[in-house]
Amino acid sequence: MWWKRFKRRRRFTRKRNLTYLLFLFILLSIGLGYAVLNTTLGIDGISQLANAKWDIHFDNIVVKDGSVTPTNAATITDDTTVSFSVTLENPGDYYDFNIDVVNAGTINAMIDTISIQPVLTENQQKYLDYIVTYEDGVSLAENQRLDAGDSETLRIAFIYKEGDPEDYPDEDEDIPVEVSIIYVQENGEAIDVDYAPTLYNVLKRASKEGYYAREYTGAHKDSFTQNPSKKIYHWYADNDTDGTAILDKNNVIFAGQCWQMIRTTDTGGVKLLYYGEAENNQCLNTRGTHVGYSARVSQNLASNYWYGTDYIYDSTNQLFSISGTTEQVKWSATEGPGLIGKYTCKLTSVDGTCSTLYLVESYNNASNANVIPLDSSSDYSQFGKLRFNPKNDLPTYFGYMYEDYYASGRTNESVNQKFETTQTVLSSTSLATSYWYADSITWGSPVANRYNLNNPYQVSSIADYSNLVGKYTFRSTNGAHTASNVYYIAAVNDSTMYYKQLQNGNLLSAYDPIMIGDSLTDNGDGTYTITNSTPVTLSDWYTDYATYVNKYTCNDSSTICAYPRYITETTSTKYTYISVAEKIMIGKGHDSEFSLTDTLLVSKGEWGTNFNDYSDYNYTCNTDSSTCTEENIRMIASYRNNGYYYAPNFYYGSSVIWDGTNYSLVDPVIEEPSDSISGLSDKLSTHHYICVSPGLKTCPTVAYVFHYNGAYMWYVTLKEGVPTVLEALEDMLTKNTTNSVIKSGIDAWYKHYLLEDYDEYIEDTIFCNDRSIQTLNSWNPDGGRVRTYLELKGHTLSTDLSCANTTDQFSVSNNNAKLTYKVGLLSGPEEKILNNRNIGKTGQPYWLLSPIYFFGNGAVSRYLDASGELAGHDVNASLGVKPAISLKPGTTYSTGDGSMANPYIVNTH
Repeated sequence: MWWKRFKRRRRFTRKRNLTYLLFLFILLSIGLGYAVLNTTLGIDGISQLANAKWDIHFDNIVVKDGSVTPTNAATITDDTTVSFSVTLENPGDYYDFNIDVVNAGTINAMIDTISIQPVLTENQQKYLDYIVTYEDGVSLAENQRLDAGDSETLRIAFIYKEGDPEDYPDEDEDIPVEVSIIYVQENGEAIDVDYAPTLYNVLKRASKEGYYAREYTGAHKDSFTQNPSKKIYHWYADNDTDGTAILDKNNVIFAGQCWQMIRTTDTGGVKLLYYGEAENNQCLNTRGTHVGYSARVSQNLASNYWYGTDYIYDSTNQLFSISGTTEQVKWSATEGPGLIGKYTCKLTSVDGTCSTLYLVESYNNASNANVIPLDSSSDYSQFGKLRFNPKNDLPTYFGYMYEDYYASGRTNESVNQKFETTQTVLSSTSLATSYWYADSITWGSPVANRYNLNNPYQVSSIADYSNLVGKYTFRSTNGAHTASNVYYIAAVNDSTMYYKQLQNGNLLSAYDPIMIGDSLTDNGDGTYTITNSTPVTLSDWYTDYATYVNKYTCNDSSTICAYPRYITETTSTKYTYISVAEKIMIGKGHDSEFSLTDTLLVSKGEWGTNFNDYSDYNYTCNTDSSTCTEENIRMIASYRNNGYYYAPNFYYGSSVIWDGTNYSLVDPVIEEPSDSISGLSDKLSTHHYICVSPGLKTCPTVAYVFHYNGAYMWYVTLKEGVPTVLEALEDMLTKNTTNSVIKSGIDAWYKHYLLEDYDEYIEDTIFCNDRSIQTLNSWNPDGGRVRTYLELKGHTLSTDLSCANTTDQFSVSNNNAKLTYKVGLLSGPEEKILNNRNIGKTGQPYWLLSPIYFFGNGAVSRYLDASGELAGHDVNASLGVKPAISLKPGTTYSTGDGSMANPYIVNTH
């Protein structure tokens, strides 16, 4: 028989503190002192026979928060001995720690005998307690199994109990304590440890059985205020069959809601994931829809609507009504902010009901609020669908909370300068039988300086509208009406009239006809003649507009003008043209004063024919002048028959200097004609900074270019005085002042369902929104390629449950990332440790809390897709929301086996 001896000695010594004694003697007529504990625990011996090994030893001491500082901390020596000494000075003091007993051998063991000496006297039990149990409070007992490769966690505690001062000893005491536990080789009498019926033990037992669960051994931190004290166990599956089986083992009912156990916490709690409303105390996947949230929208609230701090839902009729503290308020810039977080049916009656309720999420403007609608159509597995955040164009929107004082922008790296202009010929509006019409008009009679209808009349039906072509109207129901403008009806289509508006005393002859010709002759005196021309009436235009493409016009009834137009495109109401006589100066280069050199003056009429000949001309002021300014000079990127593309003349700086008023670019460079897309990318990799207005090297607003795709440049403007993008990026990833949309929804849900009756059962744990930067890439001002990702820690799928940055550790106790309530979302690693998609699969995609990367103008975070796979999505997408909470250590259940039909029922009494 191989055996180990587990021996513990305890010395309890009481000494007087005279000053303290005198003080209490005056008040209470008794004396108090302190106690000294000196305890040794031991297991002796390692034996080995052939390939069999007997090795039972201590490991992993974890002292509970609140324990007094020991004289000598608990220490393991020789693997089998733990010793410490501690002074308990006042009633209520304690020294409490967990320690693992590990069977590292190859032989299954069990407890043979347990001896605890001395037995405290009746009086000693009134002020002294020492505890040796399993960590969940279950007593050690003979024949309890400790299998090879397994371990159990013991709790060792010494407590100076609160009590009646009359019961305290008058003199110092010396109480030696010896505990002996003998382990022997397992035989047929071995029994399992009868763990307490806690949710923690459900996962612990499953892990020890080796099926469907595992112990997590990586880095972790679950509490902002407490040190880790318990092991973490989590569900785990190697294949889809086991993953599906777990779905019938991890179901919990708490607060009338269904939840799925995911893992234990290192404080001894159990993290749960929301799984919808329970039906008949079951969590079957045949449940239907229920109350939930949907995507944030804007609503006009500028009426005297009623608002409530809570709501009541009538499930029979699927109707909402407001409740709690109610008030009638008209939304405004003053009143609006005070309504955030309240509910409204958008009704002027406090007793009204609605099928869609609105939660006021944030302020939009003086008449509109951003609201989250509630209705009855949420899938059973989640409480609705929300955007993670309203935008995704900056890394700040990764945050469960964030700071939004930085702005993003986009500028065309290549701008299309077209020579074409659009001219409206006709406009359209509706006809009505109630309007007055006339065959003719006069100006100035009988009313001076006004148009007057001659012999106005009305039509009797819609069928008469076609007869109104060529007529006039004010679109007035008053037959005696006069006006400064009048409508000439050129065409009618059903109930729509196509018209020319006459004004300034002009009659129709000022607008009709338009002369349109086939060709153009240069008169040599600055004018041109439209040849082979035809008069086109406004009515003709509406009917025959397609025939006027590639024609010329002066845009009136004349055929000679200084700026004739070449028509390139037509519709029934307008045409697009090039003013062919206008000229533009182009140059092959420019001097230091921005005057063009090696110039060529080109008419826009010539351009369309000869544009392929201009490839050596790189610059223009976009006028007929060769004298440009630093702001208006343009570098031509490419030519077109109707214009050209040009690059805005941005200067790019390697860094910036702030003088208290303006930024100045350091080492500025500018794009050159020889720069290709990759060439400009090379410049931008070390010269990211630009003045937002082109052509400037000094400016009040500066921007950092983080992405360039050959057509556009995306940038972030720096907050006034911020000297570098790295400081701006730190602000965006660490400042937590504004709730995300998803946090606002989750907080409202928690307040309605859990806060009042169930908050006391929930522990304050960390929800990790890990925004740690893995690779800066395009956000590196000293060498960041502008077509690369800003990669965060979540970019690499990981099972690491640690959370490095304080500002990412969202907790009620963390003032730098402070939660309103003890609720959040699961992280990517928490889903990853499950190892199988079926465990988290619901058929609906839902958000996680882990950012992945920022690329182009998109912040992408983790979500679980409908098939249960970890994936990424832009944060401004509406996906499912499944809140996560953690029940406190020691949470027990009354009944259940974890199946959907028979979930664990959490005790809340």
